[in-house]
Amino acid sequence: MAESETKPKKKKTPRRRQGPRRSEASRAAILEATREELASSGWRKLSVDGIARTAHASKQTIYRWWPATGNMCMEAATALLQPASPGSTDPVERIASLLMPFETATRTGNGHAVLRGAMMAAADEKEAGETWRGWLKANVRAPLRLILAELAAKHKVRRDYDLDEAVNLLMAPAWHNLLIMRAPLKPGFSTEQAQRLLKLLQA
Repeated sequence: MAESETKPKKKKTPRRRQGPRRSEASRAAILEATREELASSGWRKLSVDGIARTAHASKQTIYRWWPATGNMCMEAATALLQPASPGSTDPVERIASLLMPFETATRTGNGHAVLRGAMMAAADEKEAGETWRGWLKANVRAPLRLILAELAAKHKVRRDYDLDEAVNLLMAPAWHNLLIMRAPLKPGFSTEQAQRLLKLLQA
């Protein structure tokens, strides 16, 4: 009786991991889908299922990268806020450049709706709120502090100004426009706000 031949066992092909480029492309697609979802549905009706379908990604991937959905919305929105360089050393232009990313983003496509949704996420979700405050601190509060300190040293603004109050005076009309009026910021908004702030703080 012939010995039965034993078939060699097939080796399991190791599962290929996502490469850096594929991961970056997937992340970018998810953030773009998030912006679309924020613009069409808003934060409180946001559908992670819809985002996953649009981005051709799994919900597992989304929650692995963003355990807090609000932070995904914040990242999607702040990607629209591209830094603006002041054209000169003029104080008005320097302060206006801190607001210009908002003015430009709200006037581009559905940027105002995306930012409104992200602001609501920051109000509703602790993690998103912390992320948003961190962004504002680094991109508005800290540079404004340096500008005002220089101006105070030159006696162009009073020395007893309150930095947090100055930030509120500068930014509050933007929040009102986005959240209450549900509209983009008008052209020249940033310059007008910078002029108003300096007038209120003048020595």
